[in-house]
Amino acid sequence: MQLYYFLAVILSLSLGSLPESNQSFAQAVGFTGLVILAWWVLCFLAVRLVAGLIDKGEVDATVGYDWFERQTECFRWFSLGLILLCLGGFGLGRNLDRLPLIQHSLALQSMVLLVPAIAMMAGLWAGESRFAARMGVARRGWWATLTSTFSALRSSVGWLIAPIIGFLAIIDLVSLTAVGEQIPNWAAWVALGVVMVAGIPILVRRVFPTRPIDDATKQWIQSIVTAGGIRRCKIVMWDTNQQTHNAMIAGLLGRFRVLLLSDRLVRDLAREELAMVILHEVAHAKRFHVPLRITALVPAWLLGAGLERGLMQDAWATWATDWAGTLGSVLSLVATVLILRWVSYRSEFDADSVACRLAPAVSRRCERVPATEPDARRQLASALLRVTEGCAAARKPTWLHPGIADRINAFSPPVA
Repeated sequence: MQLYYFLAVILSLSLGSLPESNQSFAQAVGFTGLVILAWWVLCFLAVRLVAGLIDKGEVDATVGYDWFERQTECFRWFSLGLILLCLGGFGLGRNLDRLPLIQHSLALQSMVLLVPAIAMMAGLWAGESRFAARMGVARRGWWATLTSTFSALRSSVGWLIAPIIGFLAIIDLVSLTAVGEQIPNWAAWVALGVVMVAGIPILVRRVFPTRPIDDATKQWIQSIVTAGGIRRCKIVMWDTNQQTHNAMIAGLLGRFRVLLLSDRLVRDLAREELAMVILHEVAHAKRFHVPLRITALVPAWLLGAGLERGLMQDAWATWATDWAGTLGSVLSLVATVLILRWVSYRSEFDADSVACRLAPAVSRRCERVPATEPDARRQLASALLRVTEGCAAARKPTWLHPGIADRINAFSPPVA
């Protein structure tokens, strides 16, 4: 799922490099609006169809949930084609440079480019909320649907979209003043680094809905993080209304680092299991997996930039020059997806292994932590199985995440 959100956002922004066309922007907006409306109708018809079959007893609730999940998954990937149709086919993303208020603002252009993707994601989130309400596991009503949809936006792509638009807005502000001409390129890159280090953790705490965590649990978690080698880290509980098992660590340095644990994860896992999940996240920080992932993407974007610059040479045909930006973006996107696959798998395996090795040392300073490496492996395996219990899809490998069985086999090799 994370790959889908990444592709939807990056694909939308990349389509801003399409060559200009003579298509009417007003017609592009109209056709895009019709596609989005039809998409929302389709999402709600899917809810009505599956929920109706369950209500009539024609299918079992478990089977119905599985049908709806598979159907929604297909819709998500199909929406990428509709995003391409709206921005490229209808021309919504091809004439932004000719609009009076938008042509000089990268931030406003990015907002327009993201409209089809966000609208289609919102349709799916609203459909999921309505389905949950029909099944009696969520509140009914349009207000409940809207709040659930907004919450999904905040916790899924909000943390990705907000810094992109914010950074582009800063570029717009600088470019509109004389200061922009006086700032050297190296200073701009330094400023970007500062924003990433200090801004992303703050954004995570603001974007993800949170709830208070009791002092005893918070102190215990903090002691594990500190004993694991992360001296300063803010502990935050993610309020998912007891719906999600998840954990993540954001930030690169000291006070700007935050550990996010979902409420259901803290509630459902035994302390020894939770300790291993925490150490897994600590291992990501200790092994610098986030900066490594970012660094690994540099060749992909240099490759795309190189292709774009090469096609801009006079030796190429006019059509190649016109499409240079688009072809460069496509190459960068493909290379990024391939590199992320390789890096993500290895960082997950590495974090599991490091967490198991850390546990014995941490247990000497903290209670309820596995005291031996074999016990640490058993508790981590148990935690992985517990958080995916009842959801076969969550145990299968995805493009950016290895399967549960593969992870367990990697850190708990069979005894000869």
